[in-house]
Amino acid sequence: MALRRSRRLDVRMNLGMATDSNNDMDTLAAVKVTNPVTPSPKAKRTRSTNVSPLSWNNGTIALVKKHKAPLATSKSTTSSTSKLKRNKSVQAMSSPPVLTSDMVAAMNPSQPFLDLNVPPSELRPSATLTTGQCFHWQVVQSSKVGEPHDNQSKVSAWGTHNATEFVGTVRLSETESVVVALQETPTTTLYRPLTQTNITALHRHLRQYFQLDTARLQPLYEEWSKACPRLATIAKCIPGVRIIDQDPWECLVSFICSSNNNIPRITKMLSALRREYGKPLLTIPHGANQSSAVFEFFSFPSLDDLREQATDTDLRNKCGLGYRAKYIIETMATLHAKGGEAYLRDTLRPLSDPLQVQSLLCEFCGVGPKVADCVALFSLRQENAIPVDTHVWNIALRDYDSHDAALFSIRSLTPTNYQKVGDVFRERFPNRAGWAHSLLFVAELPSFRQVLPLDMVREMDDFQQREKEKKIQKKLAKDSKKKEA
Repeated sequence: MALRRSRRLDVRMNLGMATDSNNDMDTLAAVKVTNPVTPSPKAKRTRSTNVSPLSWNNGTIALVKKHKAPLATSKSTTSSTSKLKRNKSVQAMSSPPVLTSDMVAAMNPSQPFLDLNVPPSELRPSATLTTGQCFHWQVVQSSKVGEPHDNQSKVSAWGTHNATEFVGTVRLSETESVVVALQETPTTTLYRPLTQTNITALHRHLRQYFQLDTARLQPLYEEWSKACPRLATIAKCIPGVRIIDQDPWECLVSFICSSNNNIPRITKMLSALRREYGKPLLTIPHGANQSSAVFEFFSFPSLDDLREQATDTDLRNKCGLGYRAKYIIETMATLHAKGGEAYLRDTLRPLSDPLQVQSLLCEFCGVGPKVADCVALFSLRQENAIPVDTHVWNIALRDYDSHDAALFSIRSLTPTNYQKVGDVFRERFPNRAGWAHSLLFVAELPSFRQVLPLDMVREMDDFQQREKEKKIQKKLAKDSKKKEA
């Protein structure tokens, strides 16, 4: 258990500094009531047998079951009994309802799946949608007899390499959104709108969303493999990792929320934003018992809608954004002054210099170089933007240190060193360095290690252990100097 936890703590590698917090307590945090009401300190605790329906917003619970308040206990109650009760409570709350394929199939049943006509070598949604580029796709568990669908709580928050169906909300424009089901098959990727929309427009949008007509992935894999033997091995194991071209306004807000955060909390925050300020699109009942739970999907609010309705207090209390609420409020004011959402689409997207785009994005409150590069790469078509955090830095040190002397002198990610680390990838992969870097990144995720050669996984683990030991030694040396002083 200690080893598993240490690995999780090491894998703090969302490109926006999000982490995969997948232990019981983090799962519990991820399913807390999204709009909690703090009771008065003097309020008496009463026993209740009432149960509120569970409501999910793009995978985040809005309401949880009301547990019976415990009877007053005597001082003689043993601590072991208390621990047992707490553990049972955590276990009960850490098993959220599961979105299954039969539930999805019941939505808009007259609409069949349609084909994007893209082979696995060009797109695998399982390696693209839940790997840190966006936070609004929900994995759908199989409903087939004999196939387990109750293991969602065991799946990494980063998703899983063998997921085959997803549901999410796609923003077609500032005023139109659609809920879409995607299905990964052995030969192609299928899609099916769960809400009403123009099929031709949706097909065109999804091909743009996955940049299917922008670049062929297989020739890029071959080109990158020549520049890096390690990537060549990864490319054989993880096909179809594409960079998506998502709505830039939604992407900007998402990565402002991602700073110093973990995947469950980011998803929870963004789902709360949709619930509070977006438009309701679809409600999926949970199985036959329609009063027990629902999955709800909302549009992402436009800049104008959010500016008109949201306050700092609401963003903190209703959406759980904390200090990030101020960032969103100030970012909205700045973006409005620059011309609104069109500034991102029409002014920044056409620019060819990723460093210029990074600089312009950093004018928004709460946006530093890393968040700016995430937004640039995942929504503004800046194919050579490299979002750098300590994990990406470690990839560069582990895989390219012996070839790139500039990395030897780096001790912390100052702005200059941030640029140096990004340049390591840009120089090695001059053609779409951001795409190549993302393939390397996906290979580091826990669930994707299962498809890698064992010796590569051991190398990753050994490097992590060495880095831990270095940090421990550094801390001990620092503490020793303090004592001597």
